[in-house]
Order: sequence, then C-alpha cells, then structure tokens
Amino acid sequence: MGFFARVRFSCDQTVQHHEDVVSLSGQTQIATTTGLTLTDGAGGNIPVTASGATNDYVLTYDSGENVIKLKESSASGGTGTYPYSGLTTCAVGGLPICQNLFNDPIVDIIQCMVSPTLDPVLTSPSLSSFTLTPTALLYEVGCSVAIGQTTNFNPGCICPQYTSASDCRSNGAAYYQYGNKGVYSCVVSTLPSDSTSFGTICITPGTNQLSSQVYYQCGVQPKDSSGGNYSTPLVSGCTAASTKNICGAYPWFWGTSTTAPDVSTSGCTQCLIDSYTCKCVASSMNNVVVDNFNVTSKYIWFATPYASTTKTCWQGANNVSNNGVIPGGLFPAPTSWCVDSCSSCWSGICYKVYVSNYATDINYGMTFCN
Repeated sequence: MGFFARVRFSCDQTVQHHEDVVSLSGQTQIATTTGLTLTDGAGGNIPVTASGATNDYVLTYDSGENVIKLKESSASGGTGTYPYSGLTTCAVGGLPICQNLFNDPIVDIIQCMVSPTLDPVLTSPSLSSFTLTPTALLYEVGCSVAIGQTTNFNPGCICPQYTSASDCRSNGAAYYQYGNKGVYSCVVSTLPSDSTSFGTICITPGTNQLSSQVYYQCGVQPKDSSGGNYSTPLVSGCTAASTKNICGAYPWFWGTSTTAPDVSTSGCTQCLIDSYTCKCVASSMNNVVVDNFNVTSKYIWFATPYASTTKTCWQGANNVSNNGVIPGGLFPAPTSWCVDSCSSCWSGICYKVYVSNYATDINYGMTFCN
C-alpha cells in the first residue's frame, strides 16, 4: 500500500518570495465568492466575485459594496441605468421630447438616439401606362379601326427594403384584363408589361371606351429598420382601371361650286356632299372653321350634322369687321336633308346645309359660330 500525503497551503507552512514566479498550468477554481481578493494598496483587500453572470457583463469595481464584480459592459463602472427623473427637454436623434428615461438601460437610450426604428414607405401596385396604337382618339362613325395596346404594370414598392424578402409590394402580375366597350377579356401573364390587340373595332357614335387593369399576386411582409414586421403583407388584388375614350363623330363638310348648288332634294344634296372639298372628322357642336375657301367667283357651302348646334353668324379671318349673321346677306337659313356617308361608313343621317346666296371671292379663313 503506497503512501500519499497532500500539502496544505497556509502562511505558516509556505511562503512565496517577491522574486518568485508561480506558474499555474492547470485549472484553478475559486470555491467561494471571497476566495480571490486583490489588495487595495492601502493594507486592505478587495474581493473579486463573479456571481450573477450575464452576457456582455464585465468585471468592474462597485464602490458601494467594495467588491470587484460582474456588471453591464455599458455601465463603465456605473449602474447601467439612467438615474435622473424628469422628462427630456429636447429631441436627440430618435429620442423625443417629454420622454421619461428614469431607470431605462443606457444602451437602450443610446440606441434610440443614434439608431431609431424607421418604417418603410409602402407604395401600392399601379398601372403605370396604357397606350393605344394608333394613338388617335377621334374617328368617323362607322369606320373600322384595328387598335393595339400596351399596358405597363408597376408592382409597387417597399422603400427602403431593409430586411424584407423583396422591395416590391406585390409579387408581380397575375393576369391582365381588357375591356372593349363593356366586353372583357383576360391575358394570363406574370410579365411587367403586355402588348395585345383589341382587334378591329367598329366606331359607334359618342364614346367607345377601352380599358385595362392588372390583377396582381400577394406580397411579402414589410420590415422596419430594426427587422420587425411593419404593416402586413399585401393581399392579391387589382389596380384601378385605366381607360381610353375613343370618340365617334359624324363629319362636317365644306366645299365650293362654280354654279349655284342645288339642295332642293335629298338626292341633289347627296351629290353636293359627295363633291366636298374637305371632310372634317371633328365635333361640330361648337364653332367650325374653314382654313381658306380660296375661291374667285364661286359659291361656298358647308354642312353639319342636324344634331349639331345651328350656326347663326360668320367671321372672316381677314378683318374683324368682315362678318355677318345667318340668315343674312351671305348665307340664307340652312336646308336639311338626310344623306349617306361618302365612304359607306353610315347612312340616313340628316344634315344642315348652308349655301351662299351668291358667288364670291374669298382667299381667307372663315369661322361659323353658334
């Protein structure tokens, strides 16, 4: 049986001289909270404790307890909390006025001042553009026009994105819906734009409405600058419709004649309309303007749809004093007859025909007013 004896460390049994260095290569464990002390330089000892350890705590001196202990790293030897009562009197960074900071952790106060939580700006999806080809919005009633379109979709925005999975408010388009005078069709597409055709459209009187809108997919959860959830993910839905109103109008006509035009019958009036100098596809509800009759010793005339406002006077562009009333010296009261389109676009539409009382010389424009 072997003999084993342990050495007991005590000031009576052992001594370490000032010039001696003791190296401890193993793990030395201090079993009590007062087992390790440091001299205070004045003949006393200060215990070193490590009870209540928490993440980010450091060893620092607590003068109230006269020990070196673990405390919050942000405390820099203080209590780690704001000790003053009363409300803040000025805004600093994200810290507002009239805030009670008493006993708040200092790290939280600093965080609020230098890095306040910011919310992103959310922009809803929208239809960014809707264009037609051709771009004209006025056509003669009864004509057939092949119309194409291009729709561009804006998926919306989360700005700044911060930690959101996407900077888009929606997850893109699901399908495009088009309206053609109240009849709707869909094109399934996730692309940010779509170009398609409305086909050949027969223009009817008044408004011919074409429309476009985009149905979109649900979006991601927006995040604030601290990584928290802001608002809620966008649910699937659709943009507001964008519309284009194509107007269908009956044209008005003007012309000249070497002989006095005959408008005594519908047939004669049809012949006059067929011989027009100019067909103007435009509304004639308000004033109508002839740029220049440009005639010498000829009769002049113009004709507007019967539904248009009756013209009651004329004004020459050459002189403000060159004007007159209708009926009057230059024009009698209009006659009314039903005629057909010269281009086979419409038929049986009644027109008011204004024919000059005599042949005249005109090399300037004329405005015919209501």
